[in-house]
Amino acid sequence: MKYFKGFILITLLFLLVSCDLQYKTSELFVQKIENSSKVIYKYDAWGGRDSYKFGYVILDSTDVFEINNVESLPFQYFETVPTIRNISGVICEKHDDQIASNKIFIPLEIKNFEDQGIKIKTKIYQNEGFSLRNQGYKQYQFETFKESRDSIFFYNLNDIKSLEPEHLNLLKFKKTNIFIRTKTPNTVSNISIEDLKLSSKNEIISNIRYDLTPKNKTSIGSFSNVGIFKDVKLSKELN
Repeated sequence: MKYFKGFILITLLFLLVSCDLQYKTSELFVQKIENSSKVIYKYDAWGGRDSYKFGYVILDSTDVFEINNVESLPFQYFETVPTIRNISGVICEKHDDQIASNKIFIPLEIKNFEDQGIKIKTKIYQNEGFSLRNQGYKQYQFETFKESRDSIFFYNLNDIKSLEPEHLNLLKFKKTNIFIRTKTPNTVSNISIEDLKLSSKNEIISNIRYDLTPKNKTSIGSFSNVGIFKDVKLSKELN
């Protein structure tokens, strides 16, 4: 009986640990890499005991995204539009107190490697310096937009968040960290943008989070699939 109880206890502990290791996708976005069969997924996922992870994954467009069987790219933000030859990203890391006492705004390190034949560059910044250049959060409604190869332009914007609303004729963003969400099929509900700006010498200039909503009904299909992430409606197979 003693051995049986021990077996039951070990089994329960194994199940608890296994549950903690299993993540379920809470949000999923995808964009295409131009002139390629490759796509990039951006995922957010929750696991046992409220553990959380997110990341970016390169897959072939014929592959099925599986949260518990992916290897993420080593960064948090894209610096440029991903291509079939090159992807450049940025990550910030917390370091020891001695380094943190000095605010650093240029990369501590730049790492290079290859993934599926694509050259991946990661610029690693100090978390404290990166956070210091954060310039907050803005929320607008836009009337129209247009795209170029590497940028997107929003026109006639009204501030809908601050106590002193402002009107902007134009906002321009690089096609890097742009995420489009839908609530009803094919209709844009929200566009989230992390507007990260680096100087030509790789110094952090600013990082501003924008949330944009269309004034008029806007189809998600009116945006291109390159350089812009579009949300994927989740199914049980993805979890």
